[in-house]
Parts: sequence; structure tokens; C-alpha cells
Amino acid sequence: MTDPRPAHPSPLGRPPPGPAQRGTVSITPFLRWLEDGDPALIRLRLGLRVTLTLALVTLALLASHRFIALPQVAYAVALALALQGAVAIKDTTVSQRVRSRLWSAAVGFAALCAAAALSGVPPVRDGLFLAVAFAAVLARRWGPRWNAAGMFGFNAYFMAAYFAPGVKDLPAIALALLLCVLVAHWVRDRLLPDHPADDLRRTMRVVDGRIGLVASQLRAGIREEWPAGSRDRVLYAEQRVRDGLIIAEGLLPATDGAGASPPSASMQASIQLFDLHLALETAIGAAFAAEHENDPAFRSTLERLARLRSDVRRTVAALTDGMLDPIAAPPGPTSALTLQGLSADPFTRTAFQVTLACAIAMAGGYALSEQRWFWAVLTAFLVFVNTQSRGDALLRGLDRSLGTAAGVVLGIGLATLLHGSFALSLGLIAACVFLGFYLLQLSYGALSFFVTVALSLIYGLLGNFSPELLLLRLEETLIGAASGMFVSFFVLPRPTLDAVRKAVDGFLSELDRLIEAFGDRRGGNASDWRLVAVTRSLDRRHAEIAAALRPLESGWLAGGRRRDFEVGLLRFTVLSYWAHLLAGSQGPGPASLNDALAACRDEIGVVRTVPDRFFERGQAVSLRPPPQSPRQTKEGDPVIALHAIRHVLAQVAQTRETDGKRVSTGHGASDKEPADPGPATT
Repeated sequence: MTDPRPAHPSPLGRPPPGPAQRGTVSITPFLRWLEDGDPALIRLRLGLRVTLTLALVTLALLASHRFIALPQVAYAVALALALQGAVAIKDTTVSQRVRSRLWSAAVGFAALCAAAALSGVPPVRDGLFLAVAFAAVLARRWGPRWNAAGMFGFNAYFMAAYFAPGVKDLPAIALALLLCVLVAHWVRDRLLPDHPADDLRRTMRVVDGRIGLVASQLRAGIREEWPAGSRDRVLYAEQRVRDGLIIAEGLLPATDGAGASPPSASMQASIQLFDLHLALETAIGAAFAAEHENDPAFRSTLERLARLRSDVRRTVAALTDGMLDPIAAPPGPTSALTLQGLSADPFTRTAFQVTLACAIAMAGGYALSEQRWFWAVLTAFLVFVNTQSRGDALLRGLDRSLGTAAGVVLGIGLATLLHGSFALSLGLIAACVFLGFYLLQLSYGALSFFVTVALSLIYGLLGNFSPELLLLRLEETLIGAASGMFVSFFVLPRPTLDAVRKAVDGFLSELDRLIEAFGDRRGGNASDWRLVAVTRSLDRRHAEIAAALRPLESGWLAGGRRRDFEVGLLRFTVLSYWAHLLAGSQGPGPASLNDALAACRDEIGVVRTVPDRFFERGQAVSLRPPPQSPRQTKEGDPVIALHAIRHVLAQVAQTRETDGKRVSTGHGASDKEPADPGPATT
């Protein structure tokens, strides 16, 4: 792997290691490797929080057992909900998280009480399980607190189905839940709290190194006359810079840029990050056009890039956690549910889908095993978590099934080999929990794999292990996954292309806002930081399009249109690139620019009515400067940027009338002719 360190002084202005630091040099490559893959250490913290929370809850329960004998179900419920408390509580402030934990624990305990009271009436108990699943999904429409409470309620009822607690067990369970809440809060907000300023500095150290790598690649590419593959390597490296900047911007408090007051320190940092990214893109464009390394335009862009890197280092070094503390936002308005709007409400639709999938899984699970049917229900429920289309649900179901299958194979082997080895089994369980949640943001299948292995080892420690039990878990998982995928495709389905269209409309809406904000700034009615805020929002909408298209990256889902979807995503990258240049341009432009801005907004309105055309063939687009704007200053030319945006929009508007061969991104990248359109079933 290429060394990401810049050839310049430390990006945070830190001195080189002194004698006292040299003893730690041996772990520096490992720490650098961790930071390169996880710049803000978000995944590392999540894995540690979950692992430590479970370990400390276990110790707290064991300690309390000396005074109060706790039933097995109390341990199981506390550990399961401690895991939920480490993952599902996503409020932005400490006070909000405390309230969410208390509400979630109360909802979970209420679910346990209901299950215990109905334990003698299985049909009613199981019917209530479906009602809990419906309510847990519907609760998502009221924000993260009630989403977490819904997850607590469902998981608590699941544990009740598993362990069948009696009414006499409820006081012990309440004590275990209280310990769970206290430990989870202490780990999250005291032992491993967020330090956004340190996270931002660490992230920008990685980003600065990546920018230094891009600059080196640009110089080498010009010297060597751009050998095959070198431009692609530059664009890949620039994408890694973009990924790092997205993480950095996520650590800054959100703002819409409204108001006339001067920007705060965090907003100033956001403006500088925007300028830094823009300067890097400009340098790449200049390098691709340069004939030699001493080309004046190229050297000018590198000098500006170096200045901005230095500015960002100073700004980031001066930030404190207090400057980056998120402001507790009031809950957003939620429209009232009406009978007429039930079918159109996405939360209600998903709630009906989940309930039906759980019912089918319950029937299939019961047919397979009257003791372990709840595994199928759990899988059917989880198939719909964090999905926005049936393509997402399909991939999530496959991930869980494949991860569980692989985990069963390894779990059987490990549990057999380690039978009777308590310490080693315990260490591997902790390692599996950590790795599962460390990799969660990268792969849901990895979480399923490591959790299955951990459960295999736990069964071995408890003396309940058997290969047949793990195979039964796999079979129940397959039933649940199949139920979820079936319902997502055939009952109130939301096709993947519908999710893509919604994401496209959101992107075009933000692009229209950006054009409007740019025109307002020209007229003195908007600030630079408002424009930056809108541009950040545009980048988020761009990421949403990529996320919505993810299921269609598989050729077997997209059919013959896979290449068309890649071309469509490239078009949004083109628009995003030139929108950045437009927002960052400082030239006054000709008087006719206002008319061009108005025309561009009209064209955006036209293409918003035909979002599918972004993924169809179109004519070639030339991004050469128009005759009325022969110049290009180092600060960017608004006429050139607007010209490019309008050409892409014109291409989309004409896709049904002409065939195209080439689309330029302004970076020198291009796509080949798309494959013949074919049916996209998702």
C-alpha cells in the first residue's frame, strides 16, 4: 500500500517524534493502517463500545448475583438489550441519549411483561408478537428515539419467546435492565465518549496525506505523459479524498447556511474543506490538460492547493469539542396518519410488509421446530432494517443467509475443537463480537458470520452445543430471509428504481437550490457559507443516489442495463463536479449570466419530470469553454461551469432522440457506449 503520509510537514503542525515517543514507533504502522481505513475511528469505537458494554454488563450481573439470585432469562435479556443500547441509541446529545435509554428500557420491559402474562395462551402471545413487530417498524416515523424504543420492544419480546419468563422473573429482569442502562450509558458517554475535535484532526491528517499522494501522482503523470491506467489511479485517489472529506464534514455541526451573522468556527472549517476539495479537483483538471510539469496553470493550482492545506491545518488545530458539539434539534414535523394516506406512507407500508413477513416466517418456523421458530421471525424482521427498496431487502436477506451459513460451518468446527476450554472460548467470543460490529458498516454479512460463530461458542460453554442446533438455526434463518424477500417483492413492493427516482429528484432539487443561491450571492442576497451549506447537501444527495443504485451494481439484478446505471451515476458525478466549480467561482461573469442561471433552473425543472432519462443513452457532451468565455481563471469561471451543467441536462433531455458514445467528466474520464437497455426487475 502506498504510504499516505504527505511530503510536507505534519498536517497538524505537530513536531516529529522525540526520544520519549520513539519507543512506540513499532505500533505506528498499525495505527496508520487503522486510520487509513477508518479515519475518525468510528468503526473501532463501535466495536469497542459493544464489546465492553457486554463484558461489563456480564460482570455487573455476576456481582449482583452474590446478593440477589438472578434467573437465566435476566442475563439473556440484559445482554441482548445492552447490545441494542450500544447500537440503536443514536441521539446527538448526552441528555437525549439518557432519555432514549430510559424510554427504550421501559418499552422493552413492557413487552416482557406482556409476553410473561400471556405465556399460557400461545396463540394470543404469538399474535401480540406480530403486533409488536408492526409497532416497532411504525415507530421509525417519529425519529431515532422511537426507532430505538421499537427495536428494544421487538428484541425484548423475541427474548421472551426464547426463554419464556414467568411473572415471578420480572423483578429480576427489571434490575438487570437497570444495570444494562447504567453500564451502556457509562461506556458510551464516559469511558468511550465522542471527541469530535480529535476525530476531525485525525481524519484531516489522513485526508491531507491522501491529497499529498494525489499531488505526487499528478506530477508523475505529467512527467511520464500519462501512461495507461495513471488517470484512473488519480481519480481513484481523488475519490478516497472525497470519502475522507465526507467523514470530516459529518463531524461538523449541520447548518443550512441561513442568516446574516458571521460564520462560526465550525462553519469556517466547512467552507475551507469545500475550498480544499474544489482546489484539488481544479488541480486534477489542470494536470490532465497540462503539457509539461511547469505549466503555469497547473503550478498555480498546486500553489493554491498547498495554501489551502496549510489553512485547513491551522483551522482544524484550533477547534475544540465545544465548538463542534451538535445542537439538540427539535423533532421534525410528522404528518398525521389518515386512512387515505396509509398506502402512501412508507413507514406504514413497511410495517405491513414486516408484519406479513414475520407471520409467514412464524408459520414456516413452527413447521420446522416448535422450540426455535423465533429465529425465523427475527430474520424476517431484520431483512427490512435500513432498507429502502426490494433490491436492498434482497441483498440484506442474502447477506444474512450467507453469513449465517459460513458462521455455522466455522462455529461447528471451533465449538468442537475448543470444547472445555473456557478461557480461549471466552476470548474468541469477545473477538467475534468486536469484529462483527467493527465490520458492520462495511458488511452486514460479516456481522451475521461473527455473531453465529460467537453463539456457537456460547452454546459450547453452556453445554448446549450440537451441530444439529446450528443447522436448525441456519434453516430457520433461511425461512425468515425467504419470507422477507418474498414479501418485499410481491406485497406492496417498492421497486429499486422508485428509490432511485426519489434520490434523483432530491439531487436535482438541491442542484436547483444551489443555482438559486449562486444567483442570490451575485446579487448580494446570500452569503458564501449558505452556498457551501447547499453544496454539502448536494453531496449528500449524490451519495443517496449511489446508495439507491447499490442493488443494481449486481449484473444479475440489473440485467443488461448495468452499464446504463453506471453511466447515469457518472452523469451525476459530472453535475456534482461542475456544481462545485460554480459554487466556488469568484469571477463576476457577463451580464447575461443571470438569464443563463434562470434558464438552467427551467431545464432542471424539465429533467425532474423524466428522471429515468439519466440512465438512458444520450448524445456526446463537450465541456470546452463557450465562445463568450475564452478565459479560465484560477478561481474558476462561472460561465464555463454553468455551460457544463446545462450541457449535461441537455444530454439527458435528448436521450430518447439521439445515441451517444462519450461523456466527459471534466477530469478526462469517459464511459464507453452503454449496453443495450434490458429489463431491470428490481
